[in-house]
Amino acid sequence: MAEGSGKDDFDWVTAQAGCSAALMFQRLQDGTKADVDRRNGATFGRTDHWRFEFHEDEEGFEVVRLAGSSKTGAFVTFQLEGPRIEITGDGVDVKLTAVVGINANGDCRCYIGEGEFLAWEVRKQALDQLFFEDLEE
Repeated sequence: MAEGSGKDDFDWVTAQAGCSAALMFQRLQDGTKADVDRRNGATFGRTDHWRFEFHEDEEGFEVVRLAGSSKTGAFVTFQLEGPRIEITGDGVDVKLTAVVGINANGDCRCYIGEGEFLAWEVRKQALDQLFFEDLEE
């Protein structure tokens, strides 16, 4: 919880100013790099032999699943579009739009639809199917 947010004189202006889409996008990018390293570092008992790559450019970043066939190859792209973070998939069913703001406690969060999420929860929604989906052989 942000210090003092339970008080009527809480400085929400400064808290909101420190909670931008660009800052959250950087958090998502840093966390996603670590997620890719963790997923590549262990098989978790899976036999699919998938590998994942992280790519970034001036438009955003993406995670690519490298697999033995085009049927199992896929990627998820994260893009900063003004005040929104757009997350889309190709080969996986992912389409998310996040906006960023402070909650009632003064904490910086992502909002997708009516839900409030921490950065790791957004990454999970974006990458879970890419990393762990079960495909029919």
